[in-house]
Formats: sequence, structure tokens, C-alpha cells
Amino acid sequence: MSGYIGTQPVPQATQTRDSFTATSGQTSFATGGYTPNFLDVYLNGVKLAAADYTATNGSDVVLASGASTGDILEVVAFTTFNSASSSIDDNGNAVALTIDSSENVLIGNTDATPYTRTSGNAIAMGDGLISSAQSGGNAAIFNRMTNDGSIIGFRKDGTAVGNIGTASSTTYIAGDASGIRLGSTAFMPSTTLGANKDASVDLGHSAVRFKDLYLSGGVYLGGTGSANKLEDYEEGTWTPTAVSNCTIPTIENAHYTKVGNKVHLSFWVKTSNTASNIVMSGLPFEVTPNQRFTGAASDVINLNNISNQLLYLNIYFYNVPTGTNRDLMFGVSYKTNS
Repeated sequence: MSGYIGTQPVPQATQTRDSFTATSGQTSFATGGYTPNFLDVYLNGVKLAAADYTATNGSDVVLASGASTGDILEVVAFTTFNSASSSIDDNGNAVALTIDSSENVLIGNTDATPYTRTSGNAIAMGDGLISSAQSGGNAAIFNRMTNDGSIIGFRKDGTAVGNIGTASSTTYIAGDASGIRLGSTAFMPSTTLGANKDASVDLGHSAVRFKDLYLSGGVYLGGTGSANKLEDYEEGTWTPTAVSNCTIPTIENAHYTKVGNKVHLSFWVKTSNTASNIVMSGLPFEVTPNQRFTGAASDVINLNNISNQLLYLNIYFYNVPTGTNRDLMFGVSYKTNS
């Protein structure tokens, strides 16, 4: 079975016709070619029976009885039918559509599995599957008009389970209960049709968690005001350095944690000092200007509490017991603009 696409059907694509004017007694006629058993022979418009001619060599038709002068002999040869596939061409210069033996409809190519291609274009439809391949372009384009809504719907056993669509000139991807709308500057939780869905969808689950979160900005926790914005979290080590009246032979440990503009730091060092008032520096973040903070400092041996204050990048200790390699522990929380 075959058909043709074009301005006018072309019978010659499935049959060829040779016409002869016979001479007296002529029996042999050389045709343009045929497949044995796939031809009809007419003499003066009357179809001849198979016994009235011989056509076995693919070229000549031989009459059983000679023709008369002026008789018209016509030979109509048919293209053999291929049971493996049927094709429709586009006015004779290329195959436009093929139906193969597995009842796949193949468009623009004879490839039933375009999804495995690495080049070229093809579309295949069959057995519930549509597959498309396009070299250097969209493999599919879907166009919803008039209003917003679903462009592609997804179903499982006949029940809707999701869709991809458009809302307010943006794209959304939705499941059966909620979705994500892809705005120009934000991803937003949405309803199944792309409308905003505020404060009702979680990111992750208590037993199904994301791993790491990388942000270049801050996080709003518990509200959307500036006071709810956490812009920085950092933890690490720092190096206390002696400024005056002391040396620091050993740093046992020195750590800090910064949350927003609040710094929590601690250290344990061994100091050698000959004066009771000493100054250290090296704070990881500068103290907020024009503010002073006091931490908890103690001399480990005598368990003395040592008065102190923070100013800029320095720590000032007062009434420190003098000695060599004395253990000094210190902890403080302070504000910074860094």
C-alpha cells in the first residue's frame, strides 16, 4: 500500500506503462522492464489472459499469436509490494514517511530509534512511544496559546501526576500537589498550575535531605525583615600575638566562630610577662568601632580572674600574675562590622 504527497499524484511511481503499435505478425515487444507476474498486458484495450503471452525475462513480452498491423499493445508493470515497509514520498524526490513491519511510523528517516542517534534528524512513533532527534536544534516544540496553564501533562495509569506549563510569563514544573515556578530572578514554590504557594512547601525532608548549600548571599530565618537575615557563618583558628609586656611561647589552641556580626572566640596560651598589664593582638575580626567588650580570662595556676577589655584588634589584660610559661585562658563574644 502506498500514497504520495505533492501537487498531483504520480501513478508512475508505482507502475510503468509501455505502449506499442504492432506490425503485421509481430509477437515480441521489448518493454522498459518489469517484475514477472507483476504486469498486465492489453491488446487494443482488452486485457489478455496469462495464456495469451509470455513475460518471464523482465524485459520482453511475447504474444502467443502474432498481432495485426496497427494493433495497440500496452504493458502495465507494477512495483513489487514490500511487506516489510510502506512509504509515502514527497512528490518523488525523497521518502517523507515510512510504516515499517513493526507498525512504527517513521518521519523523515527510516530509523525506528531516534533516541539512540548522535547525528541527523528523525521522528518515530509506535508502540506508545514518540521519539525525536534533531541535530543542532529543538527535538520538540510545544506551543500553548490564548492563556496560561499546562503545556505538557503527565499521567500514570490515567491519573494526572504532573505537568509543565506557563504562568505570568514564567515556566513552572509541577507534580500532583505543588511545583516550582522559574522566575527571572528567583525559583518560587507554586501550585500545580504555577500560582504562588507561600510558606507551605519544605525544601528536603527529615529523612531525605539535601547535602551542602552554596550561597553568595544570606538566609532569611523566621521572617523576611532585615533583622532575620543571616549573611555570614564562619569558624576557624586564629593566632594571638604579643604586643607589649609579654611573649607567647606556646599557643595551645585558639578558635573562633562568627555568626552574622557576632564573634565568639577563645584561646589557651602560655605567656611570659614581667609586668601585670599586657596587650595581645591578632583578633580575627575587628571590634565594632567605639565599643568595648569584656571576656572571661583566668590564670590557670592560681585560678585568678583577670580583668580585660577588647578594643579594635587588641585585647588588654590587667593585673596578670607575672612569671614564665604561665597558662592563660580567655573567652569572649563581641560584635564586629567585618
